[in-house]
Amino acid sequence: MTALPSIATQGRVVDAVLITSCAVAQAIALALGAFATRDAFMALHAQHSLSMQTVAELGTAGLVAGLCHFFARQRAEALGQSYAIALRRTLYAQIARLPKSRHEQRRVGALSLRFVGDLAAARLWFGRGLPDVLSAIIVLPGAIWVLFSLDPVLAANGLIPLGLALAIMCFTAWHLELRHRKLRRRRANIAISMIERIAIAPELDLMGRTNKELRTLDEKGAALKEDAVARRGRTAGLQALLKVGTALSGLFMLWLAGQKGIAPATAAACLSVLAIVTLPLQSLAASWDRYCAWRVAKEKAQRLLTEPKLKRRWTSKRAPIAVTLEGEVKGQSVRFLAAAGEVTRLTGPQSALSARIIAGLDPHGAADVRFGSQTRSPKISYIGDEHIGLQGSLRRSVTLGAPKRPQDGAIEQVLLAFDLGDVLRAPSGLDQRLAENGKNLTASQTLRVDLARAVLAQADVVIISSMRWTADPHQKELLDTLRLHCRATVILAEPTTSTVTSY
Repeated sequence: MTALPSIATQGRVVDAVLITSCAVAQAIALALGAFATRDAFMALHAQHSLSMQTVAELGTAGLVAGLCHFFARQRAEALGQSYAIALRRTLYAQIARLPKSRHEQRRVGALSLRFVGDLAAARLWFGRGLPDVLSAIIVLPGAIWVLFSLDPVLAANGLIPLGLALAIMCFTAWHLELRHRKLRRRRANIAISMIERIAIAPELDLMGRTNKELRTLDEKGAALKEDAVARRGRTAGLQALLKVGTALSGLFMLWLAGQKGIAPATAAACLSVLAIVTLPLQSLAASWDRYCAWRVAKEKAQRLLTEPKLKRRWTSKRAPIAVTLEGEVKGQSVRFLAAAGEVTRLTGPQSALSARIIAGLDPHGAADVRFGSQTRSPKISYIGDEHIGLQGSLRRSVTLGAPKRPQDGAIEQVLLAFDLGDVLRAPSGLDQRLAENGKNLTASQTLRVDLARAVLAQADVVIISSMRWTADPHQKELLDTLRLHCRATVILAEPTTSTVTSY
């Protein structure tokens, strides 16, 4: 099982310490500013001019608070981005090591969403929510201490309404996570549906389904809007509750000051501190909202990380190697042997799955795969039904599996050998841009690019399990070219009813 990234890494711990240090400095500045405010009001009440010390203390408190806020926000963003980077890496590594069959069972949009919703929730919690909580843990006790230092009676009695509001907020906040779960389901459903439909939108339009898809999109959007408004209302309600509590506390303090004959300067200083207390409390309400979103995303991420994965480790042998597959594949007994450096047909109803097992794309199950006398796989090039390619230059596409990119002359020689002269003679040559998965090439061309890639990758074993191969009329010429430029063991997977035939 792969674990979520730890927050306790050196860089992230340093950022957390810096954020906490800024909160401590802000608390000190708050105390300095509160007492300076009291002195300023006392001087004004006595119709005296403000002393330079009071002015300096007020200015220093404001400057320190501003700088600390700026630096804390900056380091908080760095903390959030750092965790998002680590989570992105962890999720991709897990997805890359899932069995190919598991990928085919999942919706593409669901996997893609891991890199949008989950990362956003993580970044907002670790970049904004958690730092705000750390700051509040330090600033709130400091502010309460300042209030009691200014006047214990005002502090003890004046904070009662705010304390009640905070208690009510804590009691009602639990429901926010349920709102997030419902909202996430709706948002994910829309996102996944759109990811899958955008690629085939013209074909759907040809079928006359565009208006129906738009109606469905409107219905889902309306439901999403309703849940989003409800969730936002819940968060805003928590914040409004705190504001009401703060206002009542302020009013109560003013009433007490009049009843107890407390100096106006002290009352003014207490009110200024109370206003400052409201800020971290508001942040706590928003932080709880972000934490709920992260909890939901965290569960989804952990569920993905618990799925069994494959350890695809290979060691390049730089020589052809024998391949053996024995055991059961989907309940059918299989016994297959490919001699080193030979071309061997892998046939039968489970030939495609057997080929993927040999390639390491799917788990062995009850089958045993050996390469020579070892279980560790050599360098394998697998050519399936779909051409796999990243958007980029032709040079990049054909050298994706190469341990080191060859010189352009060597690349061109291999491409010409596989009859890709027409592609190579395009105006940009090797620099021409290929679409993702070779969408701007024909099936015949993508097959030849795959074969050229196997040669340039210096594969020890080449497995061909593709309808593009069976549909190509020049199989023999392609095979001869592959054998001429590559010493690899070649396995041709064909779904026929016979057993195993060697060339």
